[in-house]
Amino acid sequence: MDTAVQNVCSSCGNPALPDGKFCLFCGDLLTELRQDDQSGRRPFVVSSSERSTAPRPLEYAGFWLRVWAGAIDVVLEATVALAITGIVGWITLLIGRQYGISSITARYITGIAFILVLAIGAWLYAAFTESSNRRATVGKRIIGLQVVTSSGGKLSFGQASVRHFMKFLSLFTVAVGFLMAAWTKRHQALHDMPADCVVIRTAEPCLSLLGKQP
Repeated sequence: MDTAVQNVCSSCGNPALPDGKFCLFCGDLLTELRQDDQSGRRPFVVSSSERSTAPRPLEYAGFWLRVWAGAIDVVLEATVALAITGIVGWITLLIGRQYGISSITARYITGIAFILVLAIGAWLYAAFTESSNRRATVGKRIIGLQVVTSSGGKLSFGQASVRHFMKFLSLFTVAVGFLMAAWTKRHQALHDMPADCVVIRTAEPCLSLLGKQP
């Protein structure tokens, strides 16, 4: 009589998902198993020839590298939003004088415009850049990072959008979702997991290239 064997993560001990390759709780790569006709389940062993042709393992980006990249992106997003909002505010004041709109009302309109521009702009900025061939925002490109799927592929626009909006969940958990990138095996934050993506290190960051002599 066959017995059901429940796979568990060797790192954290939590039950593995039925068809999952990575642990939902710690992000570590689960041990791959295959069915043997005589001895049941046993660990899958990769031959030397398969190992030589295997793709280069991904180098996951650490917590502080992600912090610096995120800080650059936040400053860039806020600067662009302020510039656009400044133009909107100037137009609102100019038109408001003709239609009797007070300066206080104009400031309220400008503030609402800033929130909308920042929210929508940040989403489109992150989704388009991370799903592009560059696979990174400007901040990540400067630090030398990319956002890819767990298998190293390019994110779709939908995956990049899910990743962006899940940042609000990371924020609402008193930023614990962001801090998870410091201790999970693949340095994944909470918002990386639903989109099944990771942040990896690429070639030399642009900041180090600026200091090099030609």
